[in-house]
Amino acid sequence: MIGSTSPTVSESPTPVWPGTSQVIPRPESRRLTNGLDVCILPWRRAPVVATALVYRAGTMDEAVEHGGTAHFLEHMMFKGTVSRGPGELDRLTRALGGSNNAYTSHDLTLYYFTLAADRWQNALELERDRMEFLRLDPAEVDSERGVILEELAMYEGEPWDALDRASGNEFFKLRQGGLHPYGCPVLGDRESLARIDAGVLGSFYRARYIPSNAVLTVVGDVDVESAFDDVSRWFDSLPSAAPEPRNRPQTVVPTGIRRVERRHGDMERLLVSLPAPPGDDLDHPVLKLLTTILASGRSSRLHRALVDEGALCVWVSADANETLAGSSLQLACEVLPGADRHRVELEMLRMLDELRHEPPTQAEIERARQIVLSDWVSGHERVDQLAFLFASSQALWSIDHPRQYLQRLQDAGSEDLLRVAGRYLDVEAGSVIAWSLPRNGA
Repeated sequence: MIGSTSPTVSESPTPVWPGTSQVIPRPESRRLTNGLDVCILPWRRAPVVATALVYRAGTMDEAVEHGGTAHFLEHMMFKGTVSRGPGELDRLTRALGGSNNAYTSHDLTLYYFTLAADRWQNALELERDRMEFLRLDPAEVDSERGVILEELAMYEGEPWDALDRASGNEFFKLRQGGLHPYGCPVLGDRESLARIDAGVLGSFYRARYIPSNAVLTVVGDVDVESAFDDVSRWFDSLPSAAPEPRNRPQTVVPTGIRRVERRHGDMERLLVSLPAPPGDDLDHPVLKLLTTILASGRSSRLHRALVDEGALCVWVSADANETLAGSSLQLACEVLPGADRHRVELEMLRMLDELRHEPPTQAEIERARQIVLSDWVSGHERVDQLAFLFASSQALWSIDHPRQYLQRLQDAGSEDLLRVAGRYLDVEAGSVIAWSLPRNGA
């Protein structure tokens, strides 16, 4: 998760890695008396301002019997307050010429607005209102439960989402029974959703939607001091309270090779899951380089072997989740009709093993660095993307996390990659190999 300005292009044959100060701006960060963390970043490329308000409240914080509470509450945050009716927040945002949305993950819930620079403070009023005066009308709760059930059915009907869910159920299975928090679906399931009512949502809201459990980031055409004054005017009067205790979940690693097979859709799909460290672990950026070497771009190892030269797959991808606790690295591919899926699996596992025993070339490492940097630059050009980045970084780790991550990417050498590959790419030590096969196939 790294935001940036555009890097300087080098004419030399060896790519030049820019310093972190060239790539990642640093917001000004302060804490209000009630515990709200506030980050302000002037970014004057356009007269636009984005706000991102993150609550340290995600799927990992739910009671097992009420799975899906964090996501359910995200929906209800758009359904009215004491002074505003259902849907009014969206209507006001559109009338102001802006946009808003939200998302929930296992680690946090994030809400954002993007507005013109002469009216962005309206976002502060709206966020303050629903932080303090959310109205959880039982009729609206029942209505929104139906919306979420439709959303759940949509994910269950999509082959990749269904395969990811089945793989996660196996990967995050606890030895004493049940699932690790990262194995629990963000949306919950039909049984848990039926148990969530206005009372459950209200308890979660009162315990976790408080200033000391939140980070507010403002990015765009703003003055630092004026923006802090605006935020203080709207939020500093909110009472201070201690948030519910939150412990980082323990990392769960499967033992041996576990297999999952589903019948869904009309194509063969492979998903291999391996352990990955927490996002702030020094090994995580090194693993990011390894996944790039494996499956990013046409010259990556798996793309050449499975797509271009092997003509076995339509596409291939690899990525490591960047989460508060250790999670998973996933390699995925879609098999060409008529290709030998057993050969696809063998070739993927062979290349993982090869990377564990032979370090990548310096050319591969430098290429991976440049791809990662380019992806991050293009992925954080907009003010809302930068607001997401720094709000989530501050909520989970620190405002300097992106800089530290990038520095580690810059410093990693072949020995680091070989060591990290040996630790995390060992399929036999612990992995889940999941196949989604055609419903009517052999």
